[in-house]
Amino acid sequence: MAGSAQEPDLVRDRDPFDRTLETLRLRLAQAGPMQGAPLPIAGLADELGVSPTPVREVLARLAGEDLIVRTPHGYAALLHDPARVAELYELAGVLVCAVVQSRGMDPAAFDLNAPLAAAQTAPNRALARACARVAAQLAPLARAEAQLFAAPPGAGRPLTAGASQRSALVRAVRRHFARRAIQSGRILAVALGLIKSPRI
Repeated sequence: MAGSAQEPDLVRDRDPFDRTLETLRLRLAQAGPMQGAPLPIAGLADELGVSPTPVREVLARLAGEDLIVRTPHGYAALLHDPARVAELYELAGVLVCAVVQSRGMDPAAFDLNAPLAAAQTAPNRALARACARVAAQLAPLARAEAQLFAAPPGAGRPLTAGASQRSALVRAVRRHFARRAIQSGRILAVALGLIKSPRI
């Protein structure tokens, strides 16, 4: 009983910055493209039950990670466009290929169904962090991407062993992200609810 009585106190005593950061990251990832919607500090502070200071600090951090933007009037959600989305998919492809080619990465254990997530487990921590950042930037488009792209048969299965395994995986990763870059406008349109489309 004593443990359960203390549990609410632990939740209440969490650092307001960490709690605010976790909440806003999750919202940005799950909301889909918010297309420049304002992010008012006072309104968010009231809603989250914290003072404006941690909200201001969190928004500044998220802007530094290119997840939101600072405007003359405060902070706002990103305004996505097909060119920016294509660039993010191209960058993701470059980073994931670098992870696959990096020392210590086992190509046989790499999951092609979720290459950005798999890349975040890379032994090279700098590459893993860069992949996590791009994954966060692409997160608002994840549902639309899943609606449009079916995983190819055997995508998650290990490739044949041997010297060609790593190069085959690099080619598969390039194809994965190139297809998405080419279809960036369609992905964005589905994410915004402008079109409903079967898988490509």
